[in-house]
Amino acid sequence: MLIEGEVGRVAQTCRRPILIYDADCDFCARWVGRIRSWDRGQAVYYLPLQDNRAPGLTGRRREDLQQAVHLVRTDGVVFAGAAAARELFGYLPGGAIPGSAMRIPGLMPLAARMYAWIARRFGPVG
Repeated sequence: MLIEGEVGRVAQTCRRPILIYDADCDFCARWVGRIRSWDRGQAVYYLPLQDNRAPGLTGRRREDLQQAVHLVRTDGVVFAGAAAARELFGYLPGGAIPGSAMRIPGLMPLAARMYAWIARRFGPVG
C-alpha cells in the first residue's frame, strides 16, 4: 500500500529539507537528477533511502521509505508521495508556481493517483 501525504513529524530539525528517494530505481534517480539541476542554490539535501541515516531522519521504517519519495521539512514534518513533491517545489527556484497549482482543491487526489500509478509501474520489484 502506497503511503501518501503528511506521514509524521520528527523531533530534530534540519538546516535544509531532506529529500529521501530510491537510488536503485532508475526512474527515481533520473528525476532526482533533474531536480538537482533545477536546485541551483542547493536548497535541498538529497539522500538515498539506502543510506543508513534515512529511517532515523524520518522516523519511518525502511519498508515505508521504499513505497514513496519522502521529504523532511526543516520544521521536522515528514511528507510522502505526491505531497512530498508538492512540498519540494517550495524550495526550488520558480517552484512556487507548480507548488501553488498542487494546492488547488481537488488536484492533490489526482496527483496522488498519478504518483501511485508511476510507483506501481517503475517502483521496487519484489
